[in-house]
Amino acid sequence: LALAPPLVAMQFPEILESKLHLVIDLFDPIVWENLELYVGDGEKERIFQHERHLAALLAAMMRGDYFLVAGDRQLDLMTGALMVLNRINPSTWIQGSGPEQIVGKVPFGVPDEPPPSPENVKLPSAYECDGPLIVWGGGMWDWLNPELVVESLPELIKSHPKAVLAFPGTVHPNPHVPEMASVKRVKKLAKELGVSANIRFGEWLERDEYLGLLVHADCGVSAHIPGLEARYAARTRFLDAVWVGLPMVVTEGDEYAEYIADHSLGEVVREFDPVPFARALRRTIDSGRKNLQDRITGVRRNLSWKRLAQPLIKWAENPRLTHGHGAEFFQSTLGVTSPQNRPSDFLSLLRRIKSKLGAD
Repeated sequence: LALAPPLVAMQFPEILESKLHLVIDLFDPIVWENLELYVGDGEKERIFQHERHLAALLAAMMRGDYFLVAGDRQLDLMTGALMVLNRINPSTWIQGSGPEQIVGKVPFGVPDEPPPSPENVKLPSAYECDGPLIVWGGGMWDWLNPELVVESLPELIKSHPKAVLAFPGTVHPNPHVPEMASVKRVKKLAKELGVSANIRFGEWLERDEYLGLLVHADCGVSAHIPGLEARYAARTRFLDAVWVGLPMVVTEGDEYAEYIADHSLGEVVREFDPVPFARALRRTIDSGRKNLQDRITGVRRNLSWKRLAQPLIKWAENPRLTHGHGAEFFQSTLGVTSPQNRPSDFLSLLRRIKSKLGAD
């Protein structure tokens, strides 16, 4: 048995040709991330990147025997995609069973052990400050909206002049991941607004250092651009904050924002406007972490890996090979080869699909 993301189709195609029981993790909507990531490139490059990732996704979905998603929205989305690909059909569907027989809702979880205490981990020296510390966890991806958080600082500084906003993920540890355009935009914006002294930019932290930053922070933040990526995203930065008991201020639109609102783990800002965001920050900072203590233990328990991984564990105890069923129909209808006989050029594969559909 093997577990892999769709990009395995590009990086390790031999896995698709193996006889392994293959689980495909579909949590990352990379096709939609790319709509924002390559927005500044020419149309040919944007189409190339879109088609190569879409082709890899198609190949992985045709080959997988079981699929993982991160929430209810993704469950509906990917169940529909599998239906269109004829991966859900009389040969693969067990009567009387739900979609979990083919698609398991297995979001990212938090460790079962308690988080470190402020006495056990240090705040990285680069982020020491005399005022409240606000952390943008994770990378400053171009499909997110860190500019909104920076735009809220002038209003927040009126009541908390020594507040510091930390961006510890400006440089990705993977050298193949380029610097996001948003990093330059945010630095320019901070200078224009006169809040550069209230912002700390840093490179990717080691895990212990990152936990130290979160443990000593007063508030976590996340904001995104409205759209498809946001609707189906699973922002794992939220889980680190939950684990260490850090309240968050986030924009609405993704599934985790709904979770924060439903469990009172911070504030969800429904307007993409810096003034309401600043006010939510001020309320969260002034309330502190104490308001989370009554409910955080139960939330951690519900989000533990041991609990969330049960659908995958159950399937792995009695796995089924299902990828051969339905491929013949898809091949004869749309001209797509089965994964075992797929061409090495996935872009060519996608063009064949488009050709059969009568696309240009």
